[in-house]
Amino acid sequence: MGDSLTLTLTGTTSVLETQFYPPIELSSSKNYVLGLIELLTFNSIPNIDVDHNKFYVDEEIITLPTGSYEIEDIEKYLQEAIPKGIELSIKPNTNTLTCEIECSHPIDFQPNDSIASVLGFTKRIIPANTFQRSNLPVAILKVNALRVECSITTGAYINGQKVHTIHEFFPAVPPGYKIIEIPTQVIYLPISVKSIDHLELRIVDQDGALVNFRGEIITVRLHIKSL
Repeated sequence: MGDSLTLTLTGTTSVLETQFYPPIELSSSKNYVLGLIELLTFNSIPNIDVDHNKFYVDEEIITLPTGSYEIEDIEKYLQEAIPKGIELSIKPNTNTLTCEIECSHPIDFQPNDSIASVLGFTKRIIPANTFQRSNLPVAILKVNALRVECSITTGAYINGQKVHTIHEFFPAVPPGYKIIEIPTQVIYLPISVKSIDHLELRIVDQDGALVNFRGEIITVRLHIKSL
């Protein structure tokens, strides 16, 4: 190859991969680096999904659809879904970043798939007609950072551990809006191979878990150049 080329990967999951045949051969007499120059998708990342989308109240189980919710949205959905005769209030406390809840019937926040963690509650039973404030801040933002990992790069570390991260950012747009991430200063990392026959990108969160984009199209452009 020459001294510079771009690669574009597109898909509908947070793992994007492609095969090259014939392989892209890098000159053995030069060193090459790779950087992310553009990422396009929509901010469809849910804060409520199948791992914690249940609300248990008075032997009733309400399932919230996967989606992006504010506290007010959760309250509205549950008030419409719970049986008549059950009174429920869920309010954010913007001063303490906690959640305040009161219900006419007992709430069970003990099951693993409960929405308790989103609302800032640890596992417990909320008695009927009892005002309770969450003991933790609400976790309405599930993703604190998006990291793009590339299988053929080296030279990145997170907390002292080697990783393949080539770019990290936080979505600057609300849910439902288009993410257009174009780094103002591209960070180039060394390529660890001389023959590229397979390339995989992974988009993960701050904990290294794959991010759920709910089937939205993701396009990533990469730039390879020699030093």
